[in-house]
Amino acid sequence: MSEPAVSVIIPAYNCAELLGEAIASVRAQTYEDYEVIVVDDGSADNTAEVAEKLAADWPKMRAIRAEHKGLAAARNRAVAEMKGQWIAMLDADDLWLPEKLRRCMDYLAEHPDLSIVYTPMAPITMGGEKIKGHSKPCLAGRLTEELFQSIFVHDPASVIHKRVIEVCGGFDESLPVTVGHEFWLRVSTRFEFGLIDEPLALRRWSEQSLTRRTRSQGRRIKAAMLERFYFERGGDKLVPAGAAMRRLSSVYFKAGKLLLAEGDPREARRYLVKAVRYRPTNLRAWPALIAAAAASLFAGTRHEGQ
Repeated sequence: MSEPAVSVIIPAYNCAELLGEAIASVRAQTYEDYEVIVVDDGSADNTAEVAEKLAADWPKMRAIRAEHKGLAAARNRAVAEMKGQWIAMLDADDLWLPEKLRRCMDYLAEHPDLSIVYTPMAPITMGGEKIKGHSKPCLAGRLTEELFQSIFVHDPASVIHKRVIEVCGGFDESLPVTVGHEFWLRVSTRFEFGLIDEPLALRRWSEQSLTRRTRSQGRRIKAAMLERFYFERGGDKLVPAGAAMRRLSSVYFKAGKLLLAEGDPREARRYLVKAVRYRPTNLRAWPALIAAAAASLFAGTRHEGQ
């Protein structure tokens, strides 16, 4: 048998109730030259059993059990197992429209100089109803500066050639969140993006998602990731300094503000100091820094008096 053109990789963690819908959206594709690799990331529910049952009924699909190491590790495992030349990512709680793969592969055939194409993602509720808003404008071309400011390339909406990972490396397993943002930033330094400006993938929007449950942690990780990218991974050569400093000041301010609201003024002060250091004219950061410093001093004085 010939190797498939596309490898669809699906990391799955505690999503037994939704995985079947994601797989059904892949089976409904009008493009058929693909394989499917589901990596169960050490789920505590019966996701692995669901995946194995679906694979037993469908020769295109393989189900792999792995230790719980996070999204990046599960994706990297799937990439190591893939047989195709192209990679299409799908999260286990998201969906594709039936023409997603066909449209992307047709676009790439028409643009043989490109190794990446993506589309917008349309947000839906957990029940499948459309949600207005939340979508960001999408762009084509060299996108490092734009992606540094905002993440609008979403993993389930993309198709990439395996050379992208061979050149740029896989997914950063040290990151519990912002895995896609970090990956696309790194990739943007070497590759151009193609765009089909029509939503062909659907993203479930939930208040219980990891990034929304742990907002301050997510903000802190994002701030550190952007800082590292700019100063250590070539971002300073591609993102104008003024724009970079404004962005870093903003993410550090937002992290500090959340930490202050959560009752951790000492940690908040650390982030807010960076916010004003990167942009002394950040007028929102100064009052928050003063409040964090005062709260830290009060907490320290109270501790000494006990």
